[in-house]
Amino acid sequence: MKTRTNFRASTRAGVRAAMLVALVLALAAALSGCGNAGGGGGQGGGDGPSVTVGSKNFTEQFVLGELYAQTLEANGFTVERQLNLGSEQIADGALQDGQIDFYPEYTGTALTTLLGYEGENPPSPEETYEEARSRYAERDPAATMLPYADFNNNYGIFVRREIAEEQGLETLDDLAGAASGLTFATFSEFQERPDGYPNMVENYPGLDSFQETITANDLGLRYQGVENGEADVGVGFLTDGQLTSPELTILTDEKAIWPFYYPAPVVRDEVLEENPEIEGILNSVTERLNVDVIRELNGRVDIEQEDPEDVAEEFLRKQGLISAGP
Repeated sequence: MKTRTNFRASTRAGVRAAMLVALVLALAAALSGCGNAGGGGGQGGGDGPSVTVGSKNFTEQFVLGELYAQTLEANGFTVERQLNLGSEQIADGALQDGQIDFYPEYTGTALTTLLGYEGENPPSPEETYEEARSRYAERDPAATMLPYADFNNNYGIFVRREIAEEQGLETLDDLAGAASGLTFATFSEFQERPDGYPNMVENYPGLDSFQETITANDLGLRYQGVENGEADVGVGFLTDGQLTSPELTILTDEKAIWPFYYPAPVVRDEVLEENPEIEGILNSVTERLNVDVIRELNGRVDIEQEDPEDVAEEFLRKQGLISAGP
C-alpha cells in the first residue's frame, strides 16, 4: 500500500484553488486578532462579567464557538474568544488550567480521548452523555457538561457515487472487500486516534489494504479530491456541508463501531457557580441546533467561504437570540 501526504501537484484547478483559499485564510488569521475561522483571541460584549470561550480547530467548532459567544454578549457578558486552540487535548488542557471557561466538546470524544473510558461504547446518545457528564463532575477541577445538541458529528466514510454504483458499495463491509483497488483520502488525527482508523481496521479487516492512502488535513481538499477523481474514498464528518453533494455516497457502518459524538458545552464549575445564568443562555442556543441546521451553517463556511462570525450572527438573529439591530 502506498501512502503520501496531500494531493499531487496535478490535482485539478478546484483543489488548487481550495489550497490557495486555505493559505489566504491562514495568513489572514495570523494578522488578525478576531476570533473567526483562523482567529485566536478576540473580545466583545457589554460591561458584565467576563467569560472566555474556546474551540477546537475546525469549522463546526468555530461556528459553535461564535453561536455561544454572541449569545452571551447579547446577554451582557464580556466575551473573550480563544477559538482555533487545536485538538481536544489542547482545548481540555486550557479548560483545566483556567485559560478558557468553556468550549464545545463531543460526548464520544470526551469519553474515548479525555476521560479514560475503556469499556464498550454506551448504547445510546443519552447514556454516552451521562457517562461523560459524570466523569467531568468527578475531575479535579470539576467541570459540567451541559445538555447536548440534537446531532451526531460522527465519522462519515464517503465514496464517489460512480465508484459506489460500479462496485456496489453501500456499507463499510462492502468497502473492505474492494479497498485494494481504491485510493483513500484521510487526515492525520483520524489515522492516529484509537477510535478512528485503528478502530475501523480492527472491525472491518481489509480496510488496511487501500491501493494508496493520501493524508490531507484540509477537509475541503479531501472532498474535492474524491469528487475530482484524485481519490475514491474519503473520511469526513456526518455534519459536513459537503455531504449534501449528489456526487458522493455515505457508506453505512453496520457494526456501529463508533460512539455517539453529540456536542455540548463543557463549563468549569467555578464559572457556573459565579454566573449560574450562563447555563440557561448556552442551553438556549443548543436546543435550536439539529443536523440540518449545523450542516447548512458548516456548508456556508466551507463551501460558500462565509465567515463563521457572520453565519452565526445571521442564525441567532433569525432565532431571536440576539437583537435584530437597526
